[in-house]
Amino acid sequence: MGAGVSGNQGKPSILAGAGRGRAFDAETDAAALRLLEEQKHVFADWSSVRQSLENGAIIQGRDRNILDALVELDARLDLTAYTTTAKRLLQDATNKVNPLEGWTPSVPQGDLLEAHSEEWRAMERVGLREVGACAFVLVAGGLGERLGYDGIKVSLPAESTTGTCYLELYIKTILAFERRSATTQLPLCLMLSKDTEAATRALLKEHNNFGMRADQISFVVQAGVPALSDDKARFVLDHDNILCKPHGHGDVHSLLAQSGLPKKWLDRGLKRVFFFQDTNAFALRTLLPALGSAASRNLDVCSTCVERRAGEAMGALCLLKKDNKSLLKNVEYNQLEPLLLAATGKGDVETPSPYPGNTNQLIISLQGEHGYVATLERTGGNVPEFVNPKFNANRTFKKPARLECMMQDYPQLLQGGSVGFVTLSRKAVREYAPVKNSPASAIDKVKQGLDAHCASSGEADFYALHGDFLRCGRDVVIGGKEPGVYRGLSIEMPPRIVLSPSFALIEDDVISKVKGVTVKQGATLVIEGEGSVELEDVIVEEGSALRISTGEGVVLRVLGLKVANAGYRVEAPGVTKAEVIRGFRIVRRDETHLKFEEPGSYAVAPLDLSSDDEDEDDASRLPLILGAAAVAVLAVLLMRYRRIS
Repeated sequence: MGAGVSGNQGKPSILAGAGRGRAFDAETDAAALRLLEEQKHVFADWSSVRQSLENGAIIQGRDRNILDALVELDARLDLTAYTTTAKRLLQDATNKVNPLEGWTPSVPQGDLLEAHSEEWRAMERVGLREVGACAFVLVAGGLGERLGYDGIKVSLPAESTTGTCYLELYIKTILAFERRSATTQLPLCLMLSKDTEAATRALLKEHNNFGMRADQISFVVQAGVPALSDDKARFVLDHDNILCKPHGHGDVHSLLAQSGLPKKWLDRGLKRVFFFQDTNAFALRTLLPALGSAASRNLDVCSTCVERRAGEAMGALCLLKKDNKSLLKNVEYNQLEPLLLAATGKGDVETPSPYPGNTNQLIISLQGEHGYVATLERTGGNVPEFVNPKFNANRTFKKPARLECMMQDYPQLLQGGSVGFVTLSRKAVREYAPVKNSPASAIDKVKQGLDAHCASSGEADFYALHGDFLRCGRDVVIGGKEPGVYRGLSIEMPPRIVLSPSFALIEDDVISKVKGVTVKQGATLVIEGEGSVELEDVIVEEGSALRISTGEGVVLRVLGLKVANAGYRVEAPGVTKAEVIRGFRIVRRDETHLKFEEPGSYAVAPLDLSSDDEDEDDASRLPLILGAAAVAVLAVLLMRYRRIS
C-alpha cells in the first residue's frame, strides 16, 4: 500500500460524498458505514452523524472536517484494507507472535571486496562503465530533529571544511558520473514528505540545483498514514484532525510505480536504478565497486553491505530456510536477536557478525521479467508492512503506532530472479557513515561499543575515507589523527582532506594523478571544482591549508609545492545548529588558494622548472613554500612559467 500524496488506488473512496448531501444506503454502503462505525470515537456525535449520512443531510463544523479527512485518506490508502492489515499485525504483536517463527537462518554467500585490492579496482572499472545507464533515487523525507538539527537533513553539511551539504555532494557526484560516462543526463528522483518538500525545493532553487538541469530532477511526495491507538486499529485525533505518521521509506516503490518514472527510464535505455538515503556521505563514493559487482553477476537486485557489529541498530542479510523454501532477506536488528537465539541459542553476540550489515543501498535492474518495471506493474510497488507498537505493562500502547514498510524489503515482491549482495571492506574506515544520532544518543552508542553515527563522527569518517582514497597514489603520507572531545564525545580527527568527485571517482584516478604527496597532522587539503588536477611532490605542513579550485575544462599540474601557513582551526561552535550538534566549527585563519577558472592547461612548479643548469645548487630546486600572502605573488610567477598546451 503506497502512502504517496498523489497515491491513487485506482477507484473512488467508498466514503465519497459523506456529509455533502449523498444519502448512504444501509445495504449498498454497508462497507463505508462499517468503516465509520469502527472509527466512531473520532466524531463529536456519531449517532447524529450516522443519521445525517443515511438521510443525505449536509454535515457542518468539526465532524465535516473529520469526514473530509477520512474521504481523502480512503481515496489514497483504502482504509478498509489498512485497518484490516493493522488489526491482524497488531493482534500478532499483542500476542508476541514472531513473524520469523519456523525460519532457520544461515550466513549468505556474496561478493566481498577489499579497498585497494585488484578485485576492487576491477569492479570499479566495470561500475564506471555501467553508471552512465543508471537512474538515482534519494530517499529524503526526514527532518533532522533526531539529530538536534531543525532543518531538512539533506541541507546539513557533510563536512565543515567546505560546508558542502549532503544534497550538493550527491548532485556533484552524479554530475561527475555524467561527465565521465559522456551521458547526456542522469536522472535524479527525490522522495520527499510534506515536512521536507517545500524546504528541499527551496534549497535547490537557491543554489540553482547545484549545477544539475531542472529537467533531470523529479519528485515523488509521501504522505502519512493514520496513527493507531490500540490493537483494534482505532484512529487518533490531533487537534480535531486525524493524526498521521510516516509510513516508512518503503513507500518509495509504490510512489515510483504511480509516477511512471521507471518505465520512462527504461525507455530511455537506462539499465539500473540506485536507491540511497539522505545522510550517508559514502553512498555514492562506494557505488561504483558495488555496481560493478552487480553488473558482473547480472543481479536483478543487489544490496550494498558492510561488516556488522553485534547489537548494532542495523539490519542483517540472512539466508532463511523453511520447509522447501529459502530466501535472502533483510532481518531487522530487533528481530535478529530472537531469530538467532532460537537457531543457535546464542543470539546476536558475535563481533564482527557473520551476517552482513545492510546499508539500505539498493541497485535494482530496470529490465527483464524480474526487473523493476515489470515488478512494479505486477505489484504496484506495495512492499510488505509491519507494525512495531511499544507496550505498557498492561499491554496498552505507550504511544500511537502505525503501519510501516521498508525500502529494502523490495526483493519480497519478486517471483524468481537473482538477488544478491556485495560487502565492501576498508581497513581505514567502515564504508558506512550515516549521521542519524544526536550527541547524547551517540555517547550511549559508544558506551555499548557501537559507532556514534552522529555529525562529528560522520565528519571524521569523511576525512578518513578521503585520506585513505588519496593513499592510492604513490608515496603518499597522511598524518596522524588529532584527539578531541566534542559535546562529550571523544573523536579522533584525521587531516581534513576533501576531494571533489571530479578529481577522482575510482582508485585508478588517484594512482594516475597523485605522487609524493604528504598531508601532515592537523593539515587541510581541499580539491574542489570540475577541473582535472594532478599532484606531485606536494607537502602540506602540520596545521597548514591548501585549497585548489578549478573550473570545468581546466587541467592543472601542481609540482613541488610546499605549503606552510596558519591554516584552518577547530574552534568552539558558533550559533548555527550544524555547528552546535558537532560541538565545533572550522575557522579559516589562513590558506594557500590556487584558483583556475578559465579552461586551459596550467602548471604550478618550482622556480627552477625552466632552468637548464644541471649543476645548479640543489637548494634552488626546493619546492615553493607558500603562505596566504604569497598567493598574489604566485599569480605573477605563473605568468613566467610555461602554459602547457
